[in-house]
Amino acid sequence: MTHEILDQQRRLFVDMFDVDAQSNVKRDFHAAVKHPQPVLRQQAPWECHGGMTASVIYDTDEKIFKAWYMAGFYEEGSEHVQCLATSPDGIHWRRPDLGLHEALASTQNNIVIPASHHEGQDHWESMLKDPHDVDAARRYKAIGWSSFDWDGPRSGIYSATSADGTNWSHSADPIFRYHPRPGTQDLGPVGDAQSLMIDARRNRYVAFLRGDSQRLMSISDDFVTWSVPRPFLRPLHEREALYNNTGFNYGSRDLGVLTHFDKHPLRQTQSLHLLSSRDGDNWDRPSDVPLVDVADIGEWDRFQIMLSGAPPIAVGDQLYLYYRGTPRRHAKVPREFDPSIDADQTPCTMSIGLATLRLDGFASVAGSYDVGSVTTKPFLRHMDTLYVNAKADHGRLRVELLGEDGQEPLAGFSVDDCIPITQDSVHTPVQWGESGARALPEGPIRLRFELTNARLFAYWCDNERR
Repeated sequence: MTHEILDQQRRLFVDMFDVDAQSNVKRDFHAAVKHPQPVLRQQAPWECHGGMTASVIYDTDEKIFKAWYMAGFYEEGSEHVQCLATSPDGIHWRRPDLGLHEALASTQNNIVIPASHHEGQDHWESMLKDPHDVDAARRYKAIGWSSFDWDGPRSGIYSATSADGTNWSHSADPIFRYHPRPGTQDLGPVGDAQSLMIDARRNRYVAFLRGDSQRLMSISDDFVTWSVPRPFLRPLHEREALYNNTGFNYGSRDLGVLTHFDKHPLRQTQSLHLLSSRDGDNWDRPSDVPLVDVADIGEWDRFQIMLSGAPPIAVGDQLYLYYRGTPRRHAKVPREFDPSIDADQTPCTMSIGLATLRLDGFASVAGSYDVGSVTTKPFLRHMDTLYVNAKADHGRLRVELLGEDGQEPLAGFSVDDCIPITQDSVHTPVQWGESGARALPEGPIRLRFELTNARLFAYWCDNERR
């Protein structure tokens, strides 16, 4: 029997794949908590766009947050531009005066892709920093949609690379076409609403693309040659649309964010939902609970919540999830359903918001005062110390180690030997015995978590202390 390795990759409860037995517990999926107001609004004279596609990262080399976002429509005949904003904390943003491109008769702006490129018909939903490419000229990577040559072969998805995130080189032709040319090896047809995943686990790039009604994915090993797009996610019924999605490596698995479009005429709302994958190729929607939902009446993100094209960012004990929001509906509601169809169609109202989630906090298992338990499948431990991310400050969490057959606790590692965890922490070592020993035994082991008014988000193995 082949056993998985229990190592530094955190094991989550987004699915119960690692669980062999459970008793008296419930599993919950958790929504992110919104910052009360947008963190980045369209305020500069060159910023007035109804879409404002965005990609927000934390640059670990420069120790700064960066947001690339779409603006434009600042004067008659102008179209899309792509801008760059920076922030020391992810909340307060500034627009650097880059001096690269002209808008409104001035180069004093933060534009990195001008309206002159493809006649301003592009929008870039994923702009990411790639730490693994040895070619410094391709350190930053992007894919984006172009409506340029709408009825011809040059509309579609283009790629771009950059050494610094401000000066970009674009592919000469679409890598995926809206209108593939007959008799060629053109890839497509695909629409807009795309994102890029840098899949470090498998040393590849993944393009998530829009088909007729389904989501498509294509793979590349070099960011030049791509596989034929194939479907991987389909709508469940005709009144929903899978508008866009991202993917990212997280712990022992892959996660993603789906922009879900409720097409019911009286709603026309978009919200963010969690995606999950064990192998990076097969994806599912593990929960109906929105990760980020539309707001109530009177709020800035009343009708549309749309993803940004980058993974969540770990900041201390939290995850920062950036999203785009607006009180404007995606499409006009037919007049027979709502006579005030133009009331919520004001442009320039889309902004970038921030929602926060506990680190690893997508899902949890919980036991009440009648005590619950979760027993894992056998693991081979890779490092000495077991850690948990748990909320047990009003109860307790104890862990025992079982042999491969799961029948009896190992000597010195029973639940009664475990020093109870009675705190709320994203990083707590598990200890056994009066001396507080942490080192795990050799050989295949199962973990049995005992939860008393406590909640467990993740567990992993490590040698480090903090």
